[in-house]
Amino acid sequence: MNKAPSVILDRPGWSGLKDPGSVGLEGAAKPATHRIALSDAGAVEQIESRHAVWFFGARPEFSDFASALLKSGRDLVRFLWIDADKTWYGVRIEAETRPDDTVRAVLTATAVAPPFGLTARELDVLTLISGGLGNHDIAACLETSLRTITTHVERILAKLGQMSRTGAATLATDLGVLRLPTPGGGRNLVPLTAGLVDLKAAQMKDRGRVSAASLQRRPILIGTPLSLNGLAASDATEMLNGTRLAVDEINRRGGVAGRKLELRIVDCDVSNTEAVTRAVHSLIESEVDAITSGYTCSEEQVQDMVADYGAPYLHCATMEAMVNRVREDQWRLRNVFQVCPSDIHYGPRFIRFLSELERTRRWTASTRRVLVIQPRWSRMDIGFRNLERTAARGGWKIDLLDDLPLRNIDWAKVMEQVHRQAPAAIFLAYYFPEENIAFLREFLNNPARALVYTLYGPSVPAYREQLGRDADGVIWATTTGLYQDHLARGFAERYERMHGQKPGHSHAGLAYDRVNILATAWTRTDNPRAFDRVVPEIRAVIHRGVNGAYSLDNPGQVAQAYPDTSQDPSISQAHLIFQIQGGQQRILSPSPYGECAFQPPPWLERE
Repeated sequence: MNKAPSVILDRPGWSGLKDPGSVGLEGAAKPATHRIALSDAGAVEQIESRHAVWFFGARPEFSDFASALLKSGRDLVRFLWIDADKTWYGVRIEAETRPDDTVRAVLTATAVAPPFGLTARELDVLTLISGGLGNHDIAACLETSLRTITTHVERILAKLGQMSRTGAATLATDLGVLRLPTPGGGRNLVPLTAGLVDLKAAQMKDRGRVSAASLQRRPILIGTPLSLNGLAASDATEMLNGTRLAVDEINRRGGVAGRKLELRIVDCDVSNTEAVTRAVHSLIESEVDAITSGYTCSEEQVQDMVADYGAPYLHCATMEAMVNRVREDQWRLRNVFQVCPSDIHYGPRFIRFLSELERTRRWTASTRRVLVIQPRWSRMDIGFRNLERTAARGGWKIDLLDDLPLRNIDWAKVMEQVHRQAPAAIFLAYYFPEENIAFLREFLNNPARALVYTLYGPSVPAYREQLGRDADGVIWATTTGLYQDHLARGFAERYERMHGQKPGHSHAGLAYDRVNILATAWTRTDNPRAFDRVVPEIRAVIHRGVNGAYSLDNPGQVAQAYPDTSQDPSISQAHLIFQIQGGQQRILSPSPYGECAFQPPPWLERE
């Protein structure tokens, strides 16, 4: 049986290596050549120097690479190797045929200064450039941002005096300025001899590089800009708590491929464009692996920023205008997802619900007038044109009050107009719970003979906590709401154990679900920095969460609404209509999610 390989170690100038068995070293290794031989079974056989055995045994990678060269069919490989003490070594392994026709590998390892003044990270990037990887792939492999890699490439070209990536790659390959093991734990250099040797070495002896590296890599970072102290602070807290529960549960299960999830929270005023963009910029600078958010006044700017960055962006702005941006520019905004159905379904659904109450004789309208109240927010679209068409078919006349600010509304003045118009139902098209609460208080001071139907705001626990039983009778809708099945009940119990309070009925569950959508996509790709692979996986995922089913594989990359845009509840979220009854949230519609019947509001029964 041939013996393989004989390895020669040449160590001129190495310092700081101590070997008690070597004579005259006095703490520093003298330039010397030492030989060892390896049997086919990999056992080390001393030939001349016990010091060589000690040194070689401390670096088993050299053994792997030497044997791998012989198995690769190649004759020579040169590369750089950096030890734990940050010392750089130039390594040369050459296949040498002996007189008896056996082949041995001759290895020379020499301590060197970093060539061209490269840093270790620049060497990593140069190595991957030489393997033919583009900047996006390098960023994914090294788990950093595209911007960081672009900067490294510019510096590498300057240091090597090259005008192009091809020139830099050619020079690096010719001079052996390639790092092994392959940077990033991948096998991206197989076309090169160094890459082939690295692959063969791993195949011969499993060094556990992937599993060990996965435990040592940085956490997977989820960035979230939220308004925790300003407008929408109540629902921002809901989103944050739902996100934290999902992260905690995933981490308790071992994370994603052994990597923990970690949150990066930036508190910002969502009504201030500069504050929002500054917050998102800070998350991008910290190289988060995904961004999740609620809604902001600067959604267009945020989408543009994250499109350039490339990481998945999962938001719940509930705006058809944002969905249209993705439809119209699908390639550039391919990483932007709206994980809740759009706002355009709210208006028509309201009119259909009124008609349903009349048809089933659970309610008799006092007039044929309906008042729609909404703030002066041009991007909000409740589907008013479809609302008007649907209303006309049912014989309803629509009055619109839409000149209200986002906050500090004079609700007493609004109520004067309510009484002048005498509507049978009031549609308060307003999300934020603070103004929803202020409206109902003013309404109850002098109630009209009308149903009160609003959006989302009552989902937040603060609504019922502040209003108490005064909230009874209010009807509200959400395109994404917490179901009341066993999945939702289990979520609510775990949420309460973690946070000491029950979750609301919308964004807590939505925030929880979207973290799990991300985790599924990351598990499938096993690399959160591979944005170009993670994003298609998010489109491919059909996730059944506590707020229903998510299917984002459509031109606008938006969740589907049941029954508004899909008749299949297995791939859509139910457009839920709740009524507060006896201090409890009860689902009225749609079937089969409705759990109880409509009850006339107390202010109607008192008349």
